[in-house]
Amino acid sequence: MEIMFLETDLARVTVLLLGAGPDSRTARRLRAGGATVSVDVEAGQPPGVVVVVGDREPWAAALERITEVHGPLPVAVTDPERTGVTLVGGGPGADDLITTRGLSAVADADVILLDRLAPQGVAESQAPHAQIIRVGKWPGHHPVPQEQIQSILLNSAQEGRHVVRLKGGDPYVFGRGGEEVADCESWGVPVDVVPGITSSVAVPGAAGIPVTFRDVARTFTVASGHVPFTEAELRGFCALLETGATLVVLMGVATLPQLVSGLVRHGANATTPIAVVEKGFSADQRVHTSILETAVIDLAGAGSPAVTVIGPVAALAAEDRERVLGELTPHRAIAPRTLEPADPDPTPSTASTTTTETHPHMDTTPTQADGPLTGRTVAVTAHRRAEDQMGALQRKGATTIAAPALKLVPVDQDADVVTETRQMLAAHPDLMVVTTGYGFKRWWDVVEASGQADGVHAMLAAADIWVRGPKGRAAVRGIGLHDVGISPDETIGPLVDQILEAYDHDLTGAVIGWQENGYHDREQRARLVGAGAAVHTVVPHRWADADDAGMIPRVIRQVCAREIDAVTFTSAAGADAVLSTASEMGLEDQFVAAFTTPDGSSAGVGTHTVVAATVGPVTAAPLQVAGIPALVPQRFRMGAMINQLAEVLGSSETAG
Repeated sequence: MEIMFLETDLARVTVLLLGAGPDSRTARRLRAGGATVSVDVEAGQPPGVVVVVGDREPWAAALERITEVHGPLPVAVTDPERTGVTLVGGGPGADDLITTRGLSAVADADVILLDRLAPQGVAESQAPHAQIIRVGKWPGHHPVPQEQIQSILLNSAQEGRHVVRLKGGDPYVFGRGGEEVADCESWGVPVDVVPGITSSVAVPGAAGIPVTFRDVARTFTVASGHVPFTEAELRGFCALLETGATLVVLMGVATLPQLVSGLVRHGANATTPIAVVEKGFSADQRVHTSILETAVIDLAGAGSPAVTVIGPVAALAAEDRERVLGELTPHRAIAPRTLEPADPDPTPSTASTTTTETHPHMDTTPTQADGPLTGRTVAVTAHRRAEDQMGALQRKGATTIAAPALKLVPVDQDADVVTETRQMLAAHPDLMVVTTGYGFKRWWDVVEASGQADGVHAMLAAADIWVRGPKGRAAVRGIGLHDVGISPDETIGPLVDQILEAYDHDLTGAVIGWQENGYHDREQRARLVGAGAAVHTVVPHRWADADDAGMIPRVIRQVCAREIDAVTFTSAAGADAVLSTASEMGLEDQFVAAFTTPDGSSAGVGTHTVVAATVGPVTAAPLQVAGIPALVPQRFRMGAMINQLAEVLGSSETAG
């Protein structure tokens, strides 16, 4: 039986060790636990406990003598000390997800070769007596090459020591366990393999994603994404996805754009759900969700290590998990709700009867009965992804009104973009500023269609590319390039600050390319010109009026009358358009006042003010300048905006 000594405080305990020497691994383990170790059977000082390593039988006479001299003593018997190599799968990283057999092997090690994704605390807590060698790798950096790792492993084992190779996940799932076992066997070194919980299953599970699901996903495939996939592999993945199978990709953050674009190119359904679970089982675990069509931009903020899941089950990590579960399991049992007693007098009171005016743009779809936004009315000013936003709000209980302020449309003639691009090529920019992922992709589409792709790609490759946010970064990476810097808060001002600081506020003679985002930020471009730069712009899209049904004036009047609880904004240009319309109607002061309490603060618990919810600080800026205290989520995303709005309105006592 293996004794886990380190679970017991052995301070001031004298241990008589039989079957192993004073410098043995067991002696070192006992001393690491605080014990005083003796191997002298004839010592006059009585031991507190006797530990026998290996077979107890040869020590029977000595134990009998000790009992005669010192009286009955507790005797623990532990297995013989191991030699050779043990490959231990440490699981998905959490210290408590390694197996009992794995813990035992670690505690009985002389040398531990520790991987970056292995449970770090296990080695230090269970084997303070061992030599710990950190051999972790991370993308693009292998400080200890695999050949050197195997050399350390084999040489240490041949010296008669027990070497543990502690890995993340399972040794045989992209852990190079097969290579290491083969080397040990060829050198005649005893080797054992302890399986581990593979992150390909466990990490998706930490985000609520089962890799298989009855009647939905009967199979799953695990792939390594540390190098780009071949065309044959991409075609194979598409065939699997067509059956509803789940594709799990490990080590695939850097190659994710290539995988996603390749799947779509080979015919995968563009609406296939995808989730990236970053730093699973850690305090910093984050889950990013999207669909293949927009994944390159939506998932740009994901970092390594991460596990990517593609297939129907990936939708279970999204904010509307309950709806997805309902679709995947239409037959599941639903716990009955406690019903309120029926009204004994169902006749409606004429005093309380109201008539609600309906409009084609007011969504009357039944909402979630007990969501945090139940009883609330929210006006949505977005045009792009408006349906997604309204659906998410409705699932939280809200009644929604579609009031698109502006829409992004291509410029009237692609020839204008071609001309601007040609001028930029001739100028040879030293720097390129990418303000939006959508705009950059729209520009690249025109560039490819006009035959300018090779020239523009070479131009960008030679320039320092600066991006406003992760979507712009993803768009740049989508064509195989990398930026040199990103705004710390996804806004243009701090990005320009970074650029100026990087070049000591002296851009004399520098040429800067600037991709406009449809909302012209002349002030920030002027700062670069003031530092000596020449700025060339390309405008791949513009904002256009999207309010064909005249809903914006109606919503403005409802806000002024406080008949709406919240208005959401997803673009600065859209916010500006709403404010301009209110001004043209002569209602700007009343409109702004509706969003503030008498003391000038934003809406909160117990107030009857309207809430302005924005997707980020760029969108909020025009509202804040006008005096409207807009909500800004910590993560500048639509889902975060909706969650923040639900938190604020859900905590209010009464509907506005």
